[in-house]
Amino acid sequence: MRAEAICLVVVAVLSFYVVPVAGQQIAIETGPTFICNLMDHRAEALGIGGADLGVSVVDGSKLWLIFGDMRGTGPGPPSGGQPGVGSSSAIESQLPFNCSSYSWLTSGGKFYQPLHSARKAGIDESTVPAGAITLNGSIYIYSMQVNHWGSGSEGTHAHGVLFKDQANGAFTELTRWPMDKLFVNTAPLAAELPDGAPVIFLVTTAEYRHSPVYLAYVAPSQIGDPTDYHYLSGYDKNGSPLWSAEMAEAKPLPGLENVWAGELSFLHDAPLNSYLLLFRDYSKTNTFALYSSSTPYGPFVGPLTFSPCGTTSSRPEWMESGWGGCYGGYMLPDSFGADGYDLSFDISLWDPYTTVLMTMRLSTPLTAGSTSQNTSKSSASTSVAETTSVEQGSGAAVVLPLSLAVLGCGIAVIAARKYATRNRP
Repeated sequence: MRAEAICLVVVAVLSFYVVPVAGQQIAIETGPTFICNLMDHRAEALGIGGADLGVSVVDGSKLWLIFGDMRGTGPGPPSGGQPGVGSSSAIESQLPFNCSSYSWLTSGGKFYQPLHSARKAGIDESTVPAGAITLNGSIYIYSMQVNHWGSGSEGTHAHGVLFKDQANGAFTELTRWPMDKLFVNTAPLAAELPDGAPVIFLVTTAEYRHSPVYLAYVAPSQIGDPTDYHYLSGYDKNGSPLWSAEMAEAKPLPGLENVWAGELSFLHDAPLNSYLLLFRDYSKTNTFALYSSSTPYGPFVGPLTFSPCGTTSSRPEWMESGWGGCYGGYMLPDSFGADGYDLSFDISLWDPYTTVLMTMRLSTPLTAGSTSQNTSKSSASTSVAETTSVEQGSGAAVVLPLSLAVLGCGIAVIAARKYATRNRP
């Protein structure tokens, strides 16, 4: 009976941590492939010398890409370099995005500037768009407001701020969160809770580029009230998400506890019925990570890793001499193709401070075999992708040990009973 009791305890403990296997395995079939440079003559004609990021938001039938800190084309400061404008900008396109037909949004004869920065250290060195969503005709921008840009052990310190557009085109602040806590980088997505309630899910990070990924949700009507946000704190024994109204009780998404996530992108690939999460992982060199789930609240399987700018020993042809510093990574909505396997996204390069559009073709076990190393070529470029097949998530990781535990316990109980019978007086 002692062996049986021990087995029951082991199985019960493992069963508590079982969560459903979420999503399906994905791999890269071709790409990533360079499509176009968004900082071209159209930007220069408006005095834009460079911009980064490119957060996407759908406004009616149009797609906006909202960029971060602008650089001008005129003479720079006495110390040299390009002038810093200290604001964001945006381009508008039909859906799906087309490199040849987009236009820059303008206001008063100049490029439209949704967000502005004071450009003052210790107050607001940058106010950078991090994620955006449209609700009832209004656009909300989750942004990262940088108190101080740092490097090395000094680190960058920032906090999240939520803005809403007004009738005159300006964006005003609704709320802000504490320094280095959640919402430093935030990607919102409209979906439903398990009970069918419509909410806004948000994947978020804390300390800049040195944080795991967390998940929260808020009712659309309460988006501007930080006290109404709820944070993923785990899963119950049936795999349903558990939520807390206390930010301090938030737990990282399973499997993403040890990443250092940069900018976040979170979209629903409707043809594949898959929720995709993309970011650069700063705990690894040059590596972008793509995760997927069959639900917006996870668990997520992954990562599928790739290097859109190549590696130090293998640079793609589109990367000109002196170009480097690859970051960002924002997927474009409604760009998945009829079958859901096309993925368009923009990335930024610190040198020459530009944003480019890229694409890659995904595959699943139903369409192609998984790849471990994939080199893609096109007439425009050659790009190296360091890929790994997406592994099954924490559910699958526990199911096998649980099965082995049950089998082992059964054998142990049988052996114990035989031993007891053989040694019975």
